[in-house]
Amino acid sequence: MAKILLSLFTIIYFNLLQAQNLVVNPGAESLPKGIGWTIISAGASTCSAIPTDTYLNWTMVPNGTANYPFDHTTGAAGGTIFYSGCSTAFQGPFELQQDVDVSADATIIDLGNAQYIFSGYMQTPVSIQTDQGRFIIDYLNAANVILGASYTSAWQSYFFGSGSGWVFYSDTRLAPVGTRKIRIRLQSQMFFNVPAINVYFDDISLIKLSVVPVKIISFTGTYNANKINLQWTTTNELNLSSYKVERSSNGIQFTKIAVVPGGKTAYSISDENINSNVDRYFYRLKMINTNGGFSLSTVIPVNIRAQQALQLSPNPAKNFITISGFKKEGTITIFNANGASVLSNSTRLQTTRINISSLPGGIYFIRCSDGDTISFKKLVVENK
Repeated sequence: MAKILLSLFTIIYFNLLQAQNLVVNPGAESLPKGIGWTIISAGASTCSAIPTDTYLNWTMVPNGTANYPFDHTTGAAGGTIFYSGCSTAFQGPFELQQDVDVSADATIIDLGNAQYIFSGYMQTPVSIQTDQGRFIIDYLNAANVILGASYTSAWQSYFFGSGSGWVFYSDTRLAPVGTRKIRIRLQSQMFFNVPAINVYFDDISLIKLSVVPVKIISFTGTYNANKINLQWTTTNELNLSSYKVERSSNGIQFTKIAVVPGGKTAYSISDENINSNVDRYFYRLKMINTNGGFSLSTVIPVNIRAQQALQLSPNPAKNFITISGFKKEGTITIFNANGASVLSNSTRLQTTRINISSLPGGIYFIRCSDGDTISFKKLVVENK
């Protein structure tokens, strides 16, 4: 009898779509301390240059200037953003965190059928500062042990070339069996010791997208002979109608490229509409239920062009350094610990030798760009 009731509950629950945001205070519209969020680490509460209507502890009302642009939702005065403050001694990371209780979904989670989608916006608007931020999403059991399915975004920084305006981040995945909490973490840090931490977060969301009509065992893509071969294997295709294969060139906006009927355990298709000027494509599966509901697979990237891999030697160095691995004409810029450019070279060679004898001993950062990709290296210059 218990098995029958569980099966009935699974079928009923399976067909429910819940779209409410599970995050408390998702847009910093309330003071984070005690309102959903826990402050793990923060800079000082105020800085001399920030807007006067700054709240304490990770919440700020920006004034619309270049350093403090308006919030993502309204883009106008009055909106608030998450902001970790200032620091003159500690470079971070600074962290704000919220635990979302999903224990009510325990039955579906432990059947391997609960899927959640996280999304949020981040902005790093100041070009001369090395501030950077990221999102981390952890899945925890009842004992607060991370279950190994975390999502960690790349660090975003204007200075390091990974974004300036509001950038959208999203991750969709199955909650691991045993999940009882989902922890959302907002992190920021500085490379160089400048006081203002110009990393902002806004519009954080966690949604139980649907109960998954199928379990994806594997989903892979490979590029060969100007086409991308996609393969996936599945199990437990309960009431599944079809798979819509979707593609994106930026990982955010997706379009349908194929519809594949369900009913098997192994699938493969080829995407031959490939633009060789694109560095990489992103793919996901939209799994369509027989009642019209759907869920999304994890997004997978497929590289079209090999990413630039640069080598720096020697390091530490005194008088000369050699940088190798350029595939075409590029620019090499060296920054000191204050973020100021102290040396710049252009190169058309795969290997370039640079005279650094004029640089005093200390820590430097090297920015290498070929117009398509940007790479960074840390350099230690020894005292002469």
